[in-house]
Amino acid sequence: MKNKTVKRKLAIAVSALAVVVAGCSGNGGSGAGEAPAPTGDAAKSSANGKVLDKKIEVSVYMRPRTESVESNELPWMKAIVEKTNVYFKWLKAPNDNNDYIQKFNLTLAGGDLPDLMEATPDLLNKGGESGVFEPLNKLIDEHMPNFKKLVQQNPKILKDIKSDDGNIYFFPQISAVKTINLNIFRQDWLDKVGMKAPTTTDEMYQVLKAFKEKDPNGNGANDEIPFTTRNKLKGLLPFIEPFGVSLEEEFYVENNQVKYSFTNPKLKDGLAFAAKLYKEGLIDKEYITNDQKIWESRFTNQVSGSTFDSFPRIEYLEKLVVKANPNVNMTGSIPLKGPSMEAYTKSQQTLIKNGFAISSKSKYKVELAKMHDWFYSEEGQLAHNFGVLGQTYIMENNVPKYTDLIMKDPKQSPLLKMYELGHREFAYQWDIRYENAMVTPKIEKIRDSITPYIKDRYPLTLSFTQAERDVLNSKLTEITTYKDEMMNKFIMGAESLDKFDEFVKNIEKMGLDQVLKIQQASYDRYLKR
Repeated sequence: MKNKTVKRKLAIAVSALAVVVAGCSGNGGSGAGEAPAPTGDAAKSSANGKVLDKKIEVSVYMRPRTESVESNELPWMKAIVEKTNVYFKWLKAPNDNNDYIQKFNLTLAGGDLPDLMEATPDLLNKGGESGVFEPLNKLIDEHMPNFKKLVQQNPKILKDIKSDDGNIYFFPQISAVKTINLNIFRQDWLDKVGMKAPTTTDEMYQVLKAFKEKDPNGNGANDEIPFTTRNKLKGLLPFIEPFGVSLEEEFYVENNQVKYSFTNPKLKDGLAFAAKLYKEGLIDKEYITNDQKIWESRFTNQVSGSTFDSFPRIEYLEKLVVKANPNVNMTGSIPLKGPSMEAYTKSQQTLIKNGFAISSKSKYKVELAKMHDWFYSEEGQLAHNFGVLGQTYIMENNVPKYTDLIMKDPKQSPLLKMYELGHREFAYQWDIRYENAMVTPKIEKIRDSITPYIKDRYPLTLSFTQAERDVLNSKLTEITTYKDEMMNKFIMGAESLDKFDEFVKNIEKMGLDQVLKIQQASYDRYLKR
């Protein structure tokens, strides 16, 4: 009886999805079509000035920001709450990504779910396919004309959020730019040692060596830590990627065949370069344990002159260091060219960032669909991207522009000031005007200089059957644990790179062939969506 009910619900959901797809493909994805006029409940809620007629409170588990406090009363969220009539009960979530995922999974297993949960597409699809999260197809079709318009304008959104069973289980965060992480340097240090920002691995070595040996902080002590990071192993990407392997993707595709990044023979040369830098003290010896505070202290204490981080951090670090040195000048640079590789990077903001799913037990499914549809509307996008008209932004020639409250805070970068005022990253579409307005012309120029070097990475939105997940949870977890341990040992010199071939064979013995077979099947299904 239960199976019949599940099949009937699935048939309804798939049928609804067909309506969504049909409505979103009539113009061949050109974006020329108009959004359908709101009907029924959508029209009613639009007419009374608020998204919902009555106030509701929903519980939400979402990624926290170290720079902000979850509150319905801070300016950014207060305006959204008042417009939607949706009040949020913020559940405590860990800052660390692994801890966040662990608690997410424990919450799912416990059965007492909040109304909304944020996670990666894979985790949300997994929950949806197991019945934990509500299929959204029918809700989208009946209550979300703004979202349907977005899908019509960019059909890849639908491709990246659909599960293999044909259902949509989450509302996506949609990015506007591709650049995210880049090499960051203290330009004043470069000037002091008489060098330019490096563009090759050889130049990077020479720059870091000069930072180590030529006392750029001017204190007469040999205390410089030329490169530091808060992102542990992934923070060393600029030293590995130039050799043809990216730490941004566990798998990659070559001639339509899925392969494992960490058994790629090219990795050995990348590890050798990183190990050389580490041995000579050019990389932070504590990179594996650094947290945000230690990372910041490396700059405020003026012992580090470079890092690999997101482009808004250029200005953020500059404002931190200026207290100690008013002449500080941070800059960013393009990816490094390797000995036999053209410059490129796989570090990027993917089209779909994360997403939010509705608990299948929530009593507010329709209300949350309406709320999210407003999030995707022009008005909602302005509210999420720019905040409060007249307080955090103004309109000049029909273009939103942040006020001095955001742009000229002496202690905070614009992005962190927004977080301080309550900006939270729900499921909505990032606005390119937001991306441009939140940064200075200097940062915008640096950000856009990286874009031509970005290569698409392995899809993050693959979906797996439960049987496939069982194998991945068993085999891939063991492989990943071993891989992470050995990668750091190779870099830190605790293990000789002469054992790299043995490392590869050990991974293969752990069942890599089964993992690759599953990844290939899922990737092939993704291409057919």
